[in-house]
Amino acid sequence: MRRALASIRSYVSVPWLVAMVAMIALIWGNSLVPGEGSSSISTAVMEAVRSFLDAISLPSAWVTNFLVRKTAHFTEYAVLGILTSQALDPRGSRLRCRWLLIAALLVLVPSLDETIQLSVAGRSGMVTDVMLDCCGAAFGVAVRCAVLRAAGSRRAVS
Repeated sequence: MRRALASIRSYVSVPWLVAMVAMIALIWGNSLVPGEGSSSISTAVMEAVRSFLDAISLPSAWVTNFLVRKTAHFTEYAVLGILTSQALDPRGSRLRCRWLLIAALLVLVPSLDETIQLSVAGRSGMVTDVMLDCCGAAFGVAVRCAVLRAAGSRRAVS
């Protein structure tokens, strides 16, 4: 049993895996919020951002509910991309099979997310949101790779 756990730990990072699953639960939980509730949340965020920009004398009319919602999509999936790549490839091995698994998961999760929304009152699943989510996830993976590369080059210089 200990060998099996040690073997699993060499392929995945359990704490990052737990964080990844928690992020997926958060994303899918948000998808279960009916349209009216979801809209009121994004409107509240939009108003807060506009108030902040007004307070520091910057234009705020460009901050729209649409922009807030799409930024939220991109951001939550960027975080998921970081968590997933760290969980499933903790050593940055760049093995093809790991990257295929990471990519498949980061396409499956938003696809299921938008499918969930099809059954929630006032919500709709959109292919464009799946594409935006995948872009966010790819961005998160790229950020993690850049950080690992920078950390590796610093170690090589030291």
